[in-house]
Amino acid sequence: MIVYLNGRYLDARQATIPVFDPGFLYGDGIFETMRTYNGRIFQLGEHLDRLLESAKTRGWELSWRRDELSKIITKTVARNGYPDSRIRVTITPGVEKPTLFVWVQPLDKLAGTAYSQGVSAITFPLERAFPRMKTTSMQPLLIARVEMEKRGAFEALLVNHKGNVTEGTWTNLFIVKDNEIITPKLGVLLGKTRDSVIECARHSATVSEKNIPLDSLLQADECFVTNSTKGIVPVVRVDGAKIANGKPGPVTKKLMKALREMMTNAD
Repeated sequence: MIVYLNGRYLDARQATIPVFDPGFLYGDGIFETMRTYNGRIFQLGEHLDRLLESAKTRGWELSWRRDELSKIITKTVARNGYPDSRIRVTITPGVEKPTLFVWVQPLDKLAGTAYSQGVSAITFPLERAFPRMKTTSMQPLLIARVEMEKRGAFEALLVNHKGNVTEGTWTNLFIVKDNEIITPKLGVLLGKTRDSVIECARHSATVSEKNIPLDSLLQADECFVTNSTKGIVPVVRVDGAKIANGKPGPVTKKLMKALREMMTNAD
């Protein structure tokens, strides 16, 4: 496995960072996760846009131009040669200069039953502190994931202080009610796959960006979550209760097909 670290392409076993990097000491960093599909990076430009927005929110002026970051990521992908891969780009303050780390690994694919039969989720009381910034300070989300794993669920859906379900620990949330597709917009990290799903959905359905109270989630006709590496994953149970008939619904299945086609045809 070849990684990029501060100007060098290295065997992953040779990559090290200083222990006094604030990224290590305080979780002070930003990152993006994306994937390749048949060797092509999906939504590279969109992810770079969000990375730069995260840097701006943090108050950093990055020393790398957007096109430089694009070339570094593309070269790291090419040096590894995996057809379907997960890409993680991390930037921290470093010690004498900022740290840029690019990690490419074979894509860890879900079992087909996750898509054909759906998955379960739990709810967890938590809200993101700075939703505009994709930050490495993830301890609260990791605590939610510990509870999720204890209960054998695929995802933990976060519930804010107003009782609205906002997003997952690593996913965006969608529900379907009376053929209307609904996804939260406020107080969530706006995922790039979320944007693609909205684009696909608007060709054939009404899409609304608004709050989802917990009761609305439990009474939905369909529910699914999205992220960059897994795409669309149907959610059929929440806190042990079935969503509708407990099976992936027709709108979800249609969007899954549309997203696959978008990824296949992406430049």
